[in-house]
Amino acid sequence: MNTTDPNYEQEFNDAFRKWLGFCQNMINENYRTNFPNLDIPVLRYETGRRYIRVINGTSVFAFIDLTNGDVLKAASWKAPARWNRGNLFDVNVGTKSMTPYGPAYLR
Repeated sequence: MNTTDPNYEQEFNDAFRKWLGFCQNMINENYRTNFPNLDIPVLRYETGRRYIRVINGTSVFAFIDLTNGDVLKAASWKAPARWNRGNLFDVNVGTKSMTPYGPAYLR
């Protein structure tokens, strides 16, 4: 992580766990309500040099920028879209634009 703040890594990890838990709960509720006969997918993640890739089954759910906590929509399997959809360090812990299918499109 490219930061000089010694507490950044712990703050980032705490915020990321809150965000991931919120997203998983949103997916769980969506599947219980709309798809009761299907298995509920579990979010998993892979950490790269610059981004965390959050995976939902076989598709990318979102990317998280390790340097600043930005929540990004996926443009492809390997790359995030250009503009952020939230930030792990904002009041909503980056959840304001989240849907059960990933970050919302920009309007």
